[in-house]
Amino acid sequence: MIACFVTLMPELNAQEAASLSPNVAAIAVHDATSDIGTVKAGSRQVSPRDSVAVEGQRVTARSVVRISVRENGRLLVPVSINGKKECRFLFDTGATISVVSERLATKMGVSVKSTVRVQTFAGAVSLAVGQVDTLQVGNHSIVGSEVLIGDLGRLFNLDPGIEGILGQDLLSRFNYLLNRRGRKLEIEEEGNLASVVSGTRVTFEKRGGKIYVPAAGGALRLMLDSGNPYLVLYEDVAQKLNAVMVNSSGESAVGSSIGRRAIRPSRLPELEIGDSHFRNVEAYLSIRGSGRSEDGFLPLHFFDSIYINNSENFLIANPLSFGDRRHNLEIQSASYLVCQNTLW
Repeated sequence: MIACFVTLMPELNAQEAASLSPNVAAIAVHDATSDIGTVKAGSRQVSPRDSVAVEGQRVTARSVVRISVRENGRLLVPVSINGKKECRFLFDTGATISVVSERLATKMGVSVKSTVRVQTFAGAVSLAVGQVDTLQVGNHSIVGSEVLIGDLGRLFNLDPGIEGILGQDLLSRFNYLLNRRGRKLEIEEEGNLASVVSGTRVTFEKRGGKIYVPAAGGALRLMLDSGNPYLVLYEDVAQKLNAVMVNSSGESAVGSSIGRRAIRPSRLPELEIGDSHFRNVEAYLSIRGSGRSEDGFLPLHFFDSIYINNSENFLIANPLSFGDRRHNLEIQSASYLVCQNTLW
């Protein structure tokens, strides 16, 4: 069951927007299948410490972070605020700006600069805009970053153990390899992770800090959303894909205490993303909201691992690492020798 589906859009006139910091021109918050608005990142990056990992003869600088994987496919990553104790944040490529819980903001002494009113499909809600001294994941830090402050349980149905949402304002600054099965996040530092992974490159579009991935041979444009545990499609595009309704006589509703939204379970005969082909895909259908340009939301749990290159705007789904390629070659060589010995 989807825990939350809440879309919040800014409710600002030109005068109100002008009164905000330049870093917060338009803000929206999101849950599992929406976006956390549009924010101009004005923070600067602190030079990271060197962390080198070696594979065979290749050397690549990277910062390795252990992650937790929930049963619903959501990912949790340790994040440190203001140089203090690490807290568990939801890793969310569908969020443009990071969010911290009210409790964590108080504990870490996050100063509130202003408030912004955001509009959901069920009504309006006001959220504080705060500023943290540092926001750090792995060896990477952002100084003077603006964040939203809110009740994560009420807004997004997140449990109390999750104290923030790590959004694209930080994630889009780096190239990284996310390995769900290995439960680790490898952030590129000085080397080039692309040199130790291989696979089909899928060029994506980046708009408002979010990643839009072509699917179904380019017929669809799906927002990559690691905070969402399910594939969600708008009904108008689902018809083109011959989606089959699982239960046409009933609807489900998802949401939080501030609103709910109707969805309908369905299955797609197939879905193609790059050279990855999926059959009999579970999906949820929703009505396209006003101004929504994407065709749906693509969860990361479709892939065991994924390489995201934000510098050149491409991804590789389920890439092979240098070690994997060497292992495959060893297997092929061993098979060849066995075959030769059998023939002779």
